[in-house]
Amino acid sequence: MKKLVSFIFAFTTVISLLSAKISFGSIDINQKDEVLFTVKQEMTGTNTYRSLFLTKIKNGSPEKQPELLTCYPEQMELLQGGKILQLRNRYGTGRYNSETATFNWQETVEDLPEDSLPVSPYSVSPDGKYLCKIEKINTSSGILSVQNVATGKTAVLCDEVMQSYEKLPVKWSISGSILLYEKEGFVYFCNPDAVLRGVEMDEMYRKIGRGTINSVNWASDKYLVYIDDYLVYQINAKELYTLGLYSGIIGQGKAIGRLPSQFNPKADRFSVNSSVNSLVIIQNNRLFSYLRIEKQSCDYLDVIFSKPYTDSSASLVDSYVFWDRYDNPILWLEKLPYDGKKERGSVYKLSSKATQVLEIEDSGKPFISPDGDKVAFFAGAAIYVYDINTWQRSAELYGEKISSALWINRSVIYVGGDKTVRRWNLLTNTYETILLSSATAGYWNHTDGSIIADTSSGIYYKYNRNSHIWSKVAAPEISPVVQNGRYRVFNGTTPNSQYENALYVRTLSKTAVTKPVYTKSAVKTQPYKKVALAFDAYDNADGLSRILSILQKYNVPATFFVNGEFVRRYPNETKQIVKNGYDCGSMFFSCTDLVNNPFVVDEQFIRRGLARDEDEFFNCTGEELSLYWHAPYHSVEPKLITYGDAAGYTYVNSYHNNNDCDKLDKDTKPEQLIQEYIDSLNATNGGIVPVTIGFSQGNRTDPLYNYLDLLICALLNSGVEFVTVNQL
Repeated sequence: MKKLVSFIFAFTTVISLLSAKISFGSIDINQKDEVLFTVKQEMTGTNTYRSLFLTKIKNGSPEKQPELLTCYPEQMELLQGGKILQLRNRYGTGRYNSETATFNWQETVEDLPEDSLPVSPYSVSPDGKYLCKIEKINTSSGILSVQNVATGKTAVLCDEVMQSYEKLPVKWSISGSILLYEKEGFVYFCNPDAVLRGVEMDEMYRKIGRGTINSVNWASDKYLVYIDDYLVYQINAKELYTLGLYSGIIGQGKAIGRLPSQFNPKADRFSVNSSVNSLVIIQNNRLFSYLRIEKQSCDYLDVIFSKPYTDSSASLVDSYVFWDRYDNPILWLEKLPYDGKKERGSVYKLSSKATQVLEIEDSGKPFISPDGDKVAFFAGAAIYVYDINTWQRSAELYGEKISSALWINRSVIYVGGDKTVRRWNLLTNTYETILLSSATAGYWNHTDGSIIADTSSGIYYKYNRNSHIWSKVAAPEISPVVQNGRYRVFNGTTPNSQYENALYVRTLSKTAVTKPVYTKSAVKTQPYKKVALAFDAYDNADGLSRILSILQKYNVPATFFVNGEFVRRYPNETKQIVKNGYDCGSMFFSCTDLVNNPFVVDEQFIRRGLARDEDEFFNCTGEELSLYWHAPYHSVEPKLITYGDAAGYTYVNSYHNNNDCDKLDKDTKPEQLIQEYIDSLNATNGGIVPVTIGFSQGNRTDPLYNYLDLLICALLNSGVEFVTVNQL
């Protein structure tokens, strides 16, 4: 066991170079003792940006909480009929009023957020009157609620749902008057106004049927479509309450057809056109079927097109379906190339065949205009608008990397970038800057006392201290100073492991004293616990593209363990792991259980199995495996460690009594497994967290890799730092 003991010691003593740090940057103080300074936060799972703050020094300390002058659009929502643009980030929530051209923070954190997680999405009604959100209550779940935007009044829809950093289990009608939501294996509807006023009908009479939010979709404001098992139902929105009251007698709506295969509401999705005569089914994010609805009976729907994803150059990450003005389906595929390049989008028109109309490098997801005629998407440092019906480009906007976009109406878009938030008019192809997302430096204009910001692009902006809006200005004469005769402000060292440095104020008159602007930035803290994500590739590559996409999005290091059989079956996927920059260790040559095995598992057997895995990996990728290994299923006994040691390998143990591969034959809920990992890591002060890639022989219906973002955020929230196995 000597090898394991030394491994644990190294693990608990090493300081990773990947530490997420908070760092203070440029400083400028004026004669009124007002200080401008920047803060950069490099946090796993979130965008890195530099924010500009203003504080007033009094008696050697900030007079009040420093004021944030920039607002990075981590999430954006359009409220109150488009009049209000809401922006949310790690610092709080702010709102821009387009009628008064003013911006104000609604709520902000009291101190710098040292352990920031991604900002959870909201689902806003199309009219902007209501929003749904999940308020976190524990490691991986929260309360689903609906809120009136104008009054702030909130009502609970579900006491406990899975936390999500991508989308919520709700769907709004086009008018926003009806909300569909998922709760405990069933789909319900409600009128948000009635729920908030406490006069809505009892929930038992508002049940549509079994399933998830994937089981329902709005075709128009008049009709919705519900799928249960094989049957497709059309429901008139005006008859929802009647249906809820008498569903035991009249059924679940009008049956309009039967699917050729069973619909799995956990893994499958569908989209229906406004005429309710066609739908597209996406099964397990792999098989795409375009079906015709005759509505005359419950006969099987006619299959117009059906094909699995088969692109040999890229794996599939996600897919979206929308419809043109002629009710024809458009399929948008988000792909991750096998050669290690950035994700790209491929767009197809579906008929009896799939005709490609567009290919976009480094693309984001599509945003459909309110009238359904245009689609916007960002790619790198640009955002493009195309006509959905002709697939001709109608507008483009360049200048900075885009992170979010919102349609105000069919001709105006809010564009959130890494430097600014802009209001873009498509008709005139002009834009106005309303907010700064980030700033590399802030300066005092000593002529008129105004605040100037530099966004590192040679473009400067002036701050309006009344409206809190930024406007472009000519390059000013800049002469930042760090002392004014009463105070000197500087960046100094700190014992706090979460900070790169600390911002200090030194009093130069009266009693000499030095104080940090943020008290806790200069308080000594212990380093984070170190955790390594270990992805085990057994006999199946399911989930790999999503895993790689999430790891890139959250900027999380990881180590993959592959066996020779996986490498032989999935050479493209194996090369994809390497091309994306991840280390690979060995998981022997096959998936055999090396502990409970009828064969003689001696030193030569282990040596040959490890060597065969090495050879397969090298022949596939041209690279060598890292000299770390673990047996399939994380089985371990002393002789395996000894035999691997003789072959030059270090054994990697997960140290968990329960792990992902142990639960493959049990239908364990992902939130339960995540909580078990958290509890185990808290008890051991860190360790390795294994996640299984695919596994065709397991009985799990909800694999953990589908909730990788939730696992990462839960681990971050428990106070960990991600490293690779090689860095332990």
